[in-house]
Amino acid sequence: MDKNNFDDMLGAKLKQEYEVKEQQKEKTWKAIEDELDFIQPKKKKSKWIGFAATVAAAVILVIGLMNTTPGYALVDKVKEWFAPEKEVEIPIEGTEEEGTSYLNDQTEHGYVIYVDEERYKLEEHEGYDIITTIEPLPVQYPEVFMKIIRKKDQSVDETVSQLEAEHGFTFEQTNYPINAKTARTLDGNNWDSLINRYYVIPDEDGGSYIFHQRFFLEAEEGHGVRLDAMMKDFEIVEEKG
Repeated sequence: MDKNNFDDMLGAKLKQEYEVKEQQKEKTWKAIEDELDFIQPKKKKSKWIGFAATVAAAVILVIGLMNTTPGYALVDKVKEWFAPEKEVEIPIEGTEEEGTSYLNDQTEHGYVIYVDEERYKLEEHEGYDIITTIEPLPVQYPEVFMKIIRKKDQSVDETVSQLEAEHGFTFEQTNYPINAKTARTLDGNNWDSLINRYYVIPDEDGGSYIFHQRFFLEAEEGHGVRLDAMMKDFEIVEEKG
């Protein structure tokens, strides 16, 4: 067989293999999702299950062709799903600060979130979760936190109406740091004047989530930005019974 015929045959074979893989791609993804059908995200294709090794084995079993380009791409996707940590860039006072955030699995409350555990911790309380500074701030500083409150039986409109009635402020629509209804209060113009920010989003099941951030004026470009950055990595999930 001369070189030209061999090249033609090899090219045809590679094209055939590629087309077969493309045709089976949807079936492959469906099979993998069936294997992993324990928690289904509502917003994005990102998942969290604690048994990464078992999941990886299931993926390999389903694919059966890990030495191919599609196979490697799929492994990368699975690693993204189960990343216990991620690198983030946070705009602090005109510069991009690099850091690492760690996955906190709160699926019993319908979500997961990445937390900057160098500075903050997530604690569970009756009726809400709260992200606070790892160490209490010195006594001269006001408290800093972000509460995450789920209202399973209360829609966004109902929650907004309740908060407006309780606090006397008006919500408006925002797209930053997430798409939400938001309101903000500032109690004075001193360095330690309290800022309260509220965000309300739907929980995809007819209920809603409230994010209540509290910090002080001097910390708006520090803690305020960091709390917003963690909100960006909030992910609604649904546990399947």
